[in-house]
Amino acid sequence: MMYFLLELLKNDLFVWFTIIGTVLYFLLTKNHGYWASRNVKFIRPLPFFGNSFSSTFSIEPSHKIQQEQYNYLKGQPYGGVWGFWKPKLLLLDPQIIEQIMIKDFSYFTDRDSASNANSSDPLSNHLVNKTGNDWKILRTKLTPVFSSGKLKTMIQQIMECSDACVEQIAQKIATGKPFEVREEMAGFTMDVIGSCAFGLNLNAINDPDSQFKKMGQVIFAPSRKTKLFRSLSMHFGFVLKWFRRSTLSAFGAFFINTVMGIVKYREENNFHRSDFIQLMMEVRKEEEKQLKDGTISKIVMDDNTITSNSFVFLLAGYETTATTLGYVFYELSTNPEIQEKVYKEVEGVFKKHNGEITWEALNEMKYVEMVITETLRKHPPVIALSRKSVKPYKIPNTDLELPKGFITIIPVYSIHHDPRYYPDPEKFEPERFSEENKHKLVKSTYLPFGDGPRICIGLRFARMEMKIAIAKLIMKYKLSLNSKTITPLQYSSKTLFLVPVGGLWVDFIPRNNQEK
Repeated sequence: MMYFLLELLKNDLFVWFTIIGTVLYFLLTKNHGYWASRNVKFIRPLPFFGNSFSSTFSIEPSHKIQQEQYNYLKGQPYGGVWGFWKPKLLLLDPQIIEQIMIKDFSYFTDRDSASNANSSDPLSNHLVNKTGNDWKILRTKLTPVFSSGKLKTMIQQIMECSDACVEQIAQKIATGKPFEVREEMAGFTMDVIGSCAFGLNLNAINDPDSQFKKMGQVIFAPSRKTKLFRSLSMHFGFVLKWFRRSTLSAFGAFFINTVMGIVKYREENNFHRSDFIQLMMEVRKEEEKQLKDGTISKIVMDDNTITSNSFVFLLAGYETTATTLGYVFYELSTNPEIQEKVYKEVEGVFKKHNGEITWEALNEMKYVEMVITETLRKHPPVIALSRKSVKPYKIPNTDLELPKGFITIIPVYSIHHDPRYYPDPEKFEPERFSEENKHKLVKSTYLPFGDGPRICIGLRFARMEMKIAIAKLIMKYKLSLNSKTITPLQYSSKTLFLVPVGGLWVDFIPRNNQEK
């Protein structure tokens, strides 16, 4: 009998394929009973891909897949999904989201993508990648960099960038050709980051060959290939390393040399400027004193940390802010009555402050703030958040216990569009966030910047930057939607972000041509 089986295996490839296929199927589906055994409603997974197939291969937009899952699980506090073969928990109940992101943060200090920096990736040693106590130490050191006092010193630099943006738009208008507003805002946000982070006049808004702008486009432009590698890299470490090397290698050397050149010049010439690099250098100088007197045992803000965090400031401050501004101008162009309210408020604030934009003036632009907030509600650039458990955690008032290293997912887009929290969610309604209506908001249902201790460190800087751009442009131009914009908006399936297909085309009509 044994001889017969050996001969059969030796001569029949079909038998081998059957055995190998059976073993692979068992290995790839062995976790598929995970949620059923815990009495948790789940989305049925595919072998190997779990619930990631459509998103990984750009078959459907990620927000649409999320919405379908959210609708299927509606009524449950959470539901089971799979990221490839790994079971994950999709959170639907705002109370549980608040518990995990804020109240029980000590159990969920890490992100899904967070990993300790490694020597093979010189730009990975930044705040987003840090875990545990390393994250806490670095966050504590970087938080003062974004204080009100520090941000006030950057207003003039942002003003100069916004003036260049206004001038660039004037030149585009003179050609008579329409332009895509997200692209214009990308030039503006890159110039702001160049000035406020590095003290550089990048002139990205006028220079199509800007190295910095090109890098931003490589990383964020919708691409099936890029999205595929990003999706795989979350589960296969070697793909992540290859992807980083292939996309960042050329720019990485340029970026590191640029930042280290700035640091060296300032140290050798005792040169100071109000920007993020300078502030990180000051943190290091303080650390050096503490190291000498024995208060600390090592320098945290070394050259690699300064370079890595400069890099993540660049990425975080470029695309998401540009996209949000694009959506702001799209919404203002399609809601003329809201646009007029914004104009009247900005006009009144300018008159009160003698035409100057000051910290106090920005704080008085309450309606502009509401417009930005509602834009981020309706069009969140990042559609989902994740938190990883660092120790076993039992979800309050349930029987479900999550083991250490388990991933929870917060479906930001779907929560922002849930009529239980935001009635008529597709309507653009800034008044949702007025002082009179704030009491109606449900905790942990507004999450464009995250929440809890790991909330985006640069959110106040981003809002300040957007307010200045809106104020400058709304005083000069009246906005009207160009027919090249595809409406209703459709979103690209080739990116993990919320990017409109065909772009956002808005006509900027000089106000001195308007009847008042």
